[in-house]
Amino acid sequence: MSGFKYVPKIFFPPSDRLYFKTELELPLGTAIERTETIVKELEAFITKELKISSDRPEGVTSWISHIGTGGPRFVLQHSPEPASPNYAMMVINTSSSEVIGDMMHKLDSYAFEHFPDLQITSRRIESGVSITNPVEIRLYGKEIDPLFTLVEQLKAEMSQVSGLKNISDDWGQRIKKLKVVINQPRALRVGATSQDIAISLQSGLSGLELTQYREGEDVIPVLLRSVEADRQDIDKLETLSVYIQSTGESVTLKQVADIEVVWEPAQILRRDGLKTVSVGAQLTPGMTASEGFATLQPWLDEHSHRWPAGYRYELGGEAESSGKANQSIGEKLPMAAFLILILLVAQFNSLRKPAIILATIPLGMIGVIIGLLTAQSFFGFMTLLGVISLAGIVINNAIVLLERIKYEIDDNGLSAQEAII
Repeated sequence: MSGFKYVPKIFFPPSDRLYFKTELELPLGTAIERTETIVKELEAFITKELKISSDRPEGVTSWISHIGTGGPRFVLQHSPEPASPNYAMMVINTSSSEVIGDMMHKLDSYAFEHFPDLQITSRRIESGVSITNPVEIRLYGKEIDPLFTLVEQLKAEMSQVSGLKNISDDWGQRIKKLKVVINQPRALRVGATSQDIAISLQSGLSGLELTQYREGEDVIPVLLRSVEADRQDIDKLETLSVYIQSTGESVTLKQVADIEVVWEPAQILRRDGLKTVSVGAQLTPGMTASEGFATLQPWLDEHSHRWPAGYRYELGGEAESSGKANQSIGEKLPMAAFLILILLVAQFNSLRKPAIILATIPLGMIGVIIGLLTAQSFFGFMTLLGVISLAGIVINNAIVLLERIKYEIDDNGLSAQEAII
């Protein structure tokens, strides 16, 4: 049983399919044309350096790219991302599963070297539930700046762990934003409301949909908005007309609001009402999520006590999914074991024989551990289900064995020692 500590633990191992997927994410606000350009450059690199040829018998055989979308759900484990101009996804087929790790490493290295603002994630398709980042830690806090300070500290620590790669957070890089601060006294003086200003900004920048034009099966929205030159010029934005619905008059945006240029996160995500940043990482070959969490846990325990009040962390990724799955099974196991015990006591009308039967269950783990170590396999969720099933088989064999011993003693007149042997 002591050999169990040498068995790697993993929730769901990667599948042995002959393909992997690469997700590309640029800063929010990136035009889809630039996303397409980067995808084409990566495709050119694959064609030149990774695709199989006469002098390269192993490598990439084919691929498909989805620009601005996560593509269809071609397998159950793939959860397509919502459509976004700064996102792309590639599914890359290989000649064998053994070369996938090398292909992912080369593609990621090329992207890191040539596109500093690109966040690339290459990974195999999981055989179980879909987990974006096997190692993920969620940080909770009230204010953005202190929260980002903790995020950077955590990223620096994760970068020191040799088995982790592609470390990122789900807020994205800070980008330049135009912040419109409404001056309420000035707005009230002219009769403008916050809704008036919001509608005018939407119509001038994003556009208001007036109607739809149908061309065959395509539906094309007709928008009312300012020309592109005016939308790109901050000075022109200050002179944007704000229509006041109560009076029917118009004033410029500068009369009722101040425009500031600020650097802020691309998006602010919340969980349970608190600002939440999820810091995740992918695994290098040979590394497991449990080993990654075990390496980071001492640092988290040491530093989280010094964090400001209201700031905390929570484990996500594979640790969270594994915990939920194991908890759902663990909640039912005591009742199942109790019912089995009651049935055994009722069948044998004894406590000693059921105790002997149940004592044989741990012996089944000896073969499990030897098998996992010999096959260099993992102990995961499916293995746990197999162990539970094995326990049922062991109980059944023990019942048959005791019944045979009883038969040899009662019917053949053997002694207890002879019947057992």
